[in-house]
Amino acid sequence: MSAAVAATGAFRTPASRLWRRLWRFVGPHKGKLVAVVLLNAAAAVADVFSFTLLVPFFNAFFKTDQLLPSTGTIGQLLERTIGFLLDEQDRMGSLQNVMLIVIAAVTLKNTLIWLSGQVGVQLQEYVVRDLRSSLYAHLLRLPLPWFTRNKVGQVISRVLSDTTNAKTVVTELVTRSMWSGAQVVATLVAMFTTSWRLSLAALVIAPLTIGAIQPVLRKLRRGYRRLGNEQGEMTSLVQEVVSGVRLVKSYRAEGREEHRFVTQNQAYAKGFVRVGRLALLSGPVTETLGTFTAVAILWYGAQLVLVQETLTGAELLVFLVQVMRLLQPLKQLSQVPAAAQQSLASAERIFEILDAPTETANDRGTRTTATFANHLVFEDVGFQYDAHAVALRGVTFTARKGEVVALVGASGAGKSTLVDLVPRFLDPTAGRILLDGVDLREIRLEALRGLIGIVSQDTVLFNDTVRANVAFGRPDATQAQLDAAARAANALGFIEALPQGWDTNLGERGTRLSGGQRQRLAIARALVSDPPILILDEATSALDVESERLVQEAIDNLLVGRTVFVIAHRLATIQHADRILVLDGGALIEEGSHAELLTRDGAYARLHALQFDRRAVILDDESDMPANETAAVPTSGDE
Repeated sequence: MSAAVAATGAFRTPASRLWRRLWRFVGPHKGKLVAVVLLNAAAAVADVFSFTLLVPFFNAFFKTDQLLPSTGTIGQLLERTIGFLLDEQDRMGSLQNVMLIVIAAVTLKNTLIWLSGQVGVQLQEYVVRDLRSSLYAHLLRLPLPWFTRNKVGQVISRVLSDTTNAKTVVTELVTRSMWSGAQVVATLVAMFTTSWRLSLAALVIAPLTIGAIQPVLRKLRRGYRRLGNEQGEMTSLVQEVVSGVRLVKSYRAEGREEHRFVTQNQAYAKGFVRVGRLALLSGPVTETLGTFTAVAILWYGAQLVLVQETLTGAELLVFLVQVMRLLQPLKQLSQVPAAAQQSLASAERIFEILDAPTETANDRGTRTTATFANHLVFEDVGFQYDAHAVALRGVTFTARKGEVVALVGASGAGKSTLVDLVPRFLDPTAGRILLDGVDLREIRLEALRGLIGIVSQDTVLFNDTVRANVAFGRPDATQAQLDAAARAANALGFIEALPQGWDTNLGERGTRLSGGQRQRLAIARALVSDPPILILDEATSALDVESERLVQEAIDNLLVGRTVFVIAHRLATIQHADRILVLDGGALIEEGSHAELLTRDGAYARLHALQFDRRAVILDDESDMPANETAAVPTSGDE
């Protein structure tokens, strides 16, 4: 979503198109939808019939000559349904029978409404379940750059809050629109059978009601979209602070962060109040116009009864009751568009994600299998995130099978971007990458990524068992394979020492483990798939000196038949790499072994001198300290 849309709350998708797209999620559950329609229709008929029974009730009460109208559809209907229960000679008995039938009709109506509600709840929850699942599945298949452009909080807000808000469409459709609509239709039929003249007069005012609330509805949708954006910003803020609470506390920034949240929360509250004012307008406007309609009908009906004598007093009273009964469902129907605006605003935000092209949609590869036998070649590879952000330019090198290729350079030199090109998290904007002579873009993503294992500097562990985390890339791995991977990553010892061993739950993001333990589990996870290509992005950054040494030895033992890309700032960890690539400003400026690069006295030699000369100074300083103080001074290899 663009900043402009986020700021203004503007909307671009026609409401009719959003309704159609939401309707596709209702389609698979049309059986339940049909059941709700039929139940509501039957309930509405029972409701109108119960009030039609007021005609013989009033006639009996006011002692008119006939209990039922002698002419008209209403009279014929009542004669066929309850005529045998009415006796003009026993008016009290007839009243008793009418009241019993009313009770039976009302009981039937409410039973049908209850059944409709049961089916309706299932319908709305299943529709939202499908919408949320579709959105989540689509998210998992979006390309990596999409996630860098969108805030985590905004994404979470759309998956959770917006899908819940979108449920209002189904809720309004099932629990309000269908029932109210059925009431309106059934009542109108009864009204027209009573007096078509009065019914037409009642309907004249309806267009005024619809026209009066349209400007309100347009403003509501814009307001609800702004609210969705404000909520997303607030979610992002909470997510950032909770994730970085250690930093907040260490810098005594609780007050500042509280102020940021209060400001955002206040903006959301004010926006909600503004939208609430608009939402509350539709009901009063509709009721006011409806009351005006009822008064006008009463005046016109009096003319028909007293002057033209084409209507009886009982029929006029029943007609007025029907009109008044019509006001409530009309009021509810008038509120449906207002309530639906929030759903449509949320639906638009949801469909922005669903419309984003997935990796699969952009994948033009035709090869469904892939192997790595010889080499991976970068040919004049370039990449830029946009016109002003060039990350790589003219990078050319060959990584042979079994080689360890180290990437060195300052932050922003292009190291992470380069390794992201290997599993095709990104595709080159210039040049090409060949796997045994085949352009990576010709290989299907699933096949290519099956060849690659990755350990990043930001260790991600899930709130699951050790076993599930280590076997994440290979769920069918045997215990022997898990043990071998953990042993190679120097993790088996502490895993077996955990309370439930492999079945110990790690908690959210693996917070029950130390940083070094989490990193070793991540390495084991990459190794359990036995990938021919391994990417270690600062993979040893969280390990202590001893663990780093053991993991480095394990990696050395696994080099046979495997190509490893290593990113590391500490040059001591990559001195034994087969080749070292030095990047600067996205360009490959040096290439060679550790010894070769030192003899060239270039950029790598200068970086090496900076790190090791500093270490030498620290060691010299340590030699002048008392023994108990020397032990407290960290070296560059310490955690």
